Amino acid sequence: MRFPDAKGLKFSQAVTITSRLAAISGFLGEARKRLTPYNVFVAADIFGYVMWNLDDTHIGQRLEEIEPAVDYISPMLYPSCFQFGIPGYRNPVANPHKIVYLSLENGTERTGMAPIRFRPWLQAFRDYAFDHREFTEKEISAQISAADEFGSDGWMLWNPRNSYSGAGLKTEGKGCKQDLPQ
Repeated sequence: MRFPDAKGLKFSQAVTITSRLAAISGFLGEARKRLTPYNVFVAADIFGYVMWNLDDTHIGQRLEEIEPAVDYISPMLYPSCFQFGIPGYRNPVANPHKIVYLSLENGTERTGMAPIRFRPWLQAFRDYAFDHREFTEKEISAQISAADEFGSDGWMLWNPRNSYSGAGLKTEGKGCKQDLPQ
């Protein structure tokens, strides 16, 4: 959940960092309160740069305001979305392991959240911002390895075309028993 990032939009009230943060964290807090009787977990998907930016990234998402209202945070850590890279890694698609691992580590340092409360979205689609490489077994397994090494409670792959394969996933004989589509 976020504010739109398009330019020139008009809102019924003035939109500031304070009002954006209050709207997003207020909604999540109210959702958590209303869902408590149902004994369910509350999670929030957030942009990957939210793990690094100290402001609200102009969309109302800041880790410190989101964390108290949710059980899990799912940052979208697609290397292709890190147009400026991260400290020490200017080419994110060439460093998918570092992008995922260091982003999660930074989130833990900022919030004090346990690693198991992070469940990242990982890139399973062709890069569109840098060298247009296909994210194949090498890139996907590097991201999964980073999430596992960090101690995340799982991860999720995303492909905008809903086109998935077993590329990069552990299969029987490679350390994990899973039934994968053929």
